[in-house]
Amino acid sequence: RMIDLLGAYSFCTLLGQSQKMTDAASEGDAIPQQADTVNVQPRKVKDEPLWLDAWLNPLAGVRCFSSCIELADINGDGDYKLLIADYQKKLKVFSGTDLAFETPLLDTPCAVCAFYTEPSDMLRRPALAVASGPSVFIYKNLKPFYKFFLPCIEINPIEADVWANIRGGKVTTSSALEVLQHAKENGVPLSTRSLELLSIEDSNEREQYVEECKNLPLIQQTVITCMTVLRKESEDPGAVGYLVIGTENSRILILDSQFQIIKKVQLQSPPVFMCATGLYNVDYRIVIACRNGYINTVKNGESLGVAIELESQPCGMVRVDKSIVIGTMGNVLHAYHVKGKKQYSTYLPAAITNMCAVQLETMRGTKACIVALSNGEIRVYNGKVLINTIQVKDIVTGLKYGRYGREDATMIVTTKTGAIMIKMLPRLASLEVTKGQQSGPPPEQDIPLKVPKKTKLYVEQTQREKDFGVEMHRVFQRDLCKLRLQTARAYVKILTDGQGPLSNTGGCSLRLTAHVQGLGPLFKIKLNIQNTGLKSLTSIPIIFTYNKSIYQMRKPSMVVPVLVPSLVYHYEVSVLCIDESAGSDVIRVYVCSATSSVPIITALVNMPLTDFLLP
Repeated sequence: RMIDLLGAYSFCTLLGQSQKMTDAASEGDAIPQQADTVNVQPRKVKDEPLWLDAWLNPLAGVRCFSSCIELADINGDGDYKLLIADYQKKLKVFSGTDLAFETPLLDTPCAVCAFYTEPSDMLRRPALAVASGPSVFIYKNLKPFYKFFLPCIEINPIEADVWANIRGGKVTTSSALEVLQHAKENGVPLSTRSLELLSIEDSNEREQYVEECKNLPLIQQTVITCMTVLRKESEDPGAVGYLVIGTENSRILILDSQFQIIKKVQLQSPPVFMCATGLYNVDYRIVIACRNGYINTVKNGESLGVAIELESQPCGMVRVDKSIVIGTMGNVLHAYHVKGKKQYSTYLPAAITNMCAVQLETMRGTKACIVALSNGEIRVYNGKVLINTIQVKDIVTGLKYGRYGREDATMIVTTKTGAIMIKMLPRLASLEVTKGQQSGPPPEQDIPLKVPKKTKLYVEQTQREKDFGVEMHRVFQRDLCKLRLQTARAYVKILTDGQGPLSNTGGCSLRLTAHVQGLGPLFKIKLNIQNTGLKSLTSIPIIFTYNKSIYQMRKPSMVVPVLVPSLVYHYEVSVLCIDESAGSDVIRVYVCSATSSVPIITALVNMPLTDFLLP
């Protein structure tokens, strides 16, 4: 009925306009020629959020990190499930918004991976690997299938001989303890049993511990720190994959489909994050973030000699296209090419808690990086450009992007309180960098500077520099070398006279810092002395000189019994100001040597003005 009325109204309006035009033509008026265009005002569309809130369960009670979250089609029917290995030793499987399955684990998990082991499986059901301690538990159809146990660490022959002699009664506990302590000081890696023995101070408890452990086999077991999957010979989603395991004893192990070790790579530090790309049978590369702050690369089973050094320890790493994006504990995102060349750095306002990569299967194949911060922000970066930011009311502990259910673009978020959030990207969502978001030079760069006119003096100086440029450069280099030489001589004189904060005279190398505390009239001078040499020093006298009419010290000298290398010793000395009207003065601290009249090192303490209490 409404459509008929609107149609009749439009017909009458057009008929009226046609009648007016006919009347104007009959009066001889020219009909103006109008273009066949209609000016339509653009409709204002609200800025819709990038992520759609699909599901929130604040009472899920999930405790896990990103490495323990996986999305997999465990039934082979195209319906992807959410698998979470909880730190409460439970494996939980979510389907839609329901908890579909739950089974207990034997140990606390540290990583979860889904991979395919049989190319002949018609249902294309993946296996699930759960890393817990020194073991990897393999599940098929959510049922235990296989258990892989890490090989034991080889015991050093020195330590093995010590425990063999203890077992045979050839040595006493005290002599064995000395041998183990000497081996530890020389850098020999010891087992947990020996380290536990060295940490016991009571002799009776030590003897009891030796009696309990001497007849047991000496075995040192390592644990798993990280795990990922490397495809064997195809990049297809259902292709066979190999497990790549990082261990606490700084090793990378690659397991085949039969869960046998086919490759071992030794690193300098335990790995914490890994990104594997390529195919094992063709060419592959594994980028590893180690605990010592270095990024190592393993290519085709060989560790490359070039390593990337970070300014702080890594707390997250993802691969985005041909770049490796690394989040550090210094609140910075660093991007490197897979071959090691640095691309950019992005500084963030808070600490990084989790990272994951995003890939949209569009015509351009957009790839981005999701970063979760400790202030509750979840940011999406395309390169170094910030695309979107959402705020979560809790600290994010787990982050995973992938396919969930029938949706390809899903983000799983777990929080510190145990909640689970599922957010989805709309089908037409775009993570491309728009013109307004493109980073580059500021607009002020296009504004021309007001350059003053060339004066006669400027022209003369320019011509002089052209004519005598070589001589001027030589004079500058000569004066610069003289300045460097005089500076070096003065610095060496300060060190040899014992006037600097660091001294290396008389075969002794010390570092001394002194600062004063208090408002007065009683002050406290705190000394920090460190032996930076290689040999221990004994009976080191320390002397204080001051104005006796202003200050008073109970002990103006002291003797340090021993200075062990690399240890920092702290001493405190009380100073009393006895003249309230004398102002302040300097107290000198001399660290002397028994073999030389020149002090090893000297420190000057500028005393503050004394605040006497009013009567």
